[in-house]
Order: sequence, then structure tokens, then C-alpha cells
Amino acid sequence: MEKILGKFFILCMLCISVSCSKGSYLESRDRVTVVHLKGTPYERGAAYGQLLQKEISVTISKWKEEVETTFERDFEALVDDFFRTTRYRESIESIDPDLLEEVYGMSESSHIDFTTLLAFQLSEELFTAMGQDARSNCTAVGCARTDSTATVLGQNMDPDQFLHGHPIVLHIIPEEGQLERYIFSAPGLLGLAGLNEKGVAITCMSISMLNHSKEGLPVVSVIRRVLSQPGIREAESFLRQTKFAIPQCYGVGGPEGVRCFECSANQVEEFYPFGDRNVVLHTNYSISNRDFNQGFIDLLKQYGKTVDDPYFCPRYFHAYDEIEKYERSLNVQRIEDILRLPAPEMEPILNEHTLGTLVMELDCTPTLFLAPGHEVGEHFQALFFE
Repeated sequence: MEKILGKFFILCMLCISVSCSKGSYLESRDRVTVVHLKGTPYERGAAYGQLLQKEISVTISKWKEEVETTFERDFEALVDDFFRTTRYRESIESIDPDLLEEVYGMSESSHIDFTTLLAFQLSEELFTAMGQDARSNCTAVGCARTDSTATVLGQNMDPDQFLHGHPIVLHIIPEEGQLERYIFSAPGLLGLAGLNEKGVAITCMSISMLNHSKEGLPVVSVIRRVLSQPGIREAESFLRQTKFAIPQCYGVGGPEGVRCFECSANQVEEFYPFGDRNVVLHTNYSISNRDFNQGFIDLLKQYGKTVDDPYFCPRYFHAYDEIEKYERSLNVQRIEDILRLPAPEMEPILNEHTLGTLVMELDCTPTLFLAPGHEVGEHFQALFFE
């Protein structure tokens, strides 16, 4: 009887494993893991949690330690306060309910508490809402198409160190009628930046000197919703109509061109370094958007400055000079070269916080070129839509 029950248990576990996977699988590409996820939002989340259970657990543990060290508080109590004093979950339920289904699936298969996993998706919102500014090391560059080159949008993704160690790409293969996507991420997280099969792409970086809100849509859902749009016009319309949880600069690209939006709680403003709007360049300092928070204004006062004084960002001006060196004529290779520069010395574009560099070519065959980590000379891998 015990042998029969044992065989029955093993059979059940095998059935659960097949059900969770639903055709999902892992693919190893040098230092990057591609997680191919198929099915409904719940099924994709369950497969994600099952396939990367160990890696997700490690990342969540590092994040919990970072939260408790930063705030010197019990983790669960802090997370409870975070959800009690904000309405981010309600915004997700209204605008991006699929995310909750994915988190439910991931929670069940990875055996990590749902509330913890949901808070992890909102880690930047948590730090901001609870009084800590986001780090600022990212750089984004893009160019509109010309007669000889496609639109290109790229970024160095430089997140907190708890997200480092195992860069991944989520290959979302949804149900019929929805768009296929490649999304750069870290274990347990549902997206940092990426592109869809129509050639719509998005990058993002914090601009913490602007105002945030205790309600509004979190970054991960903004990324996912933009990547559900069929074109850059629809993506732009979505951004202009959205109420944002925390301030970010979103770069958006499509076969038709590129856009750059500085978004805060009270404003959405575009910024371009050159008058023709064919090139986008941004680091982490708001230039067009003047919705500055009081903490930033007070900080400037300590140094005898105001928000009207000129700003200085070494990464921005170094990248600007490189673009000018190319006479503003950019392509995939040139943007790759700019983003992998370990310069300037004071604040390098490629730095110890760089989890990976994404360069996305947006034409009739959209392609993601990805170099993981921050080592000079790292090979770019290409991911295509079949």
C-alpha cells in the first residue's frame, strides 16, 4: 500500500510539474538565462516560479536583507505599512490585473508569500514611498530611423545590487491575440525594460528629484502596459493618460521613431538633446519636467543653489559628446559602443551597477541585443521574434 501511495504521490508531482510548465522552459545563453513562458498569466507565473525557484529565493532573501538594513525595521511590518499607506495595489488591479495573476502563480510554485512577491515587484516604489531616494546610474540612448538605418533604443540597466547575479530575459508567449515580448529582468521580477513583436520598446530610469504619489501605476506595470501596445502612438497616448506612482524617465521607441518622457506625479514632459527630436539621451536628472519635490529643493538650498541653476551629469555630457562625434548619426553598433564605455572616470556610463546593456533594433524584424554585466568587451547576444 505504501508503495502504491508513493507512486501516486510521484505521479501527482509530475502532473503538477507539467501543468505548471505548460510548454515553458529555460534556455541558457552564456551568462544570460532566457525564460520562455507560455499560457495564461497565472500559468506563466507558475512556470516562472517553478523554473527559477532557487534563483528567486536567493534574490528575495537579498532584497529582504537590504530592506531591513536600510529602514532598520522588521520586514513584514514595513511591507504592511507600505500597502496600508499607498494605493498601488488598487491601481494594478484596475489597469494591470494580469500582473496579480502572474504573482499568484509564481507565489504558489516558488512557495514564497504572495504579499512579499508583490512588494518585490514594487521595490522601487517601496523605497521611495518609505522615504529613500532611488539610486541613479542608468543611461539611455536612442535614434529615429533614417533611409539607411532602423530606429534603435538602448539602455544600461543599473539597478540595486540585490538584483545582480543572475540576469534573465523573460520571453512572454501569451495567449492568442496578445503580443509576444522580450523583457530584461532579474529572478522574481516581472520586468525592467524590453520590446514586443511589433517593434515597440521601452526603457526606464529613476529621476528621484521629482514628486511621487501614494497612488498611481507602479513602474513594472507601466512597462508591461506599454509593451502591450501595437505602436508608438498608442504607447505615447497611454503614458500621457497615466497617473504615475513614482517619477521615471521613459524612453519609448517604435519603427516610426523615438520619444523621451520625464514623468512625475503631476507632469509629463518630453525632452530631446537636439532640436530635431531624432535622438534621445537621458541619465537620471529631470530637465524638462519641473515638478521638483521639496526634499530636492531643500538639498539644493544647502549648497546655495536653486532648481534654475544648471545641472551637471558626467555621464550625460560624455554620451552627448560621443553622439556629436558621430555627427548624430547612430545605429546599433554605435549605441552599443557608447553604452559600454567605462568613462568618464568620475561617473562612468558602464559601471559596477550595470546589470546589462539592452540595444533594441525596431524594424520589421525587431531584435534585442543584450550584453550582461559590466565587463568591458562583453559579447552582445541577439534575440529575435520567430
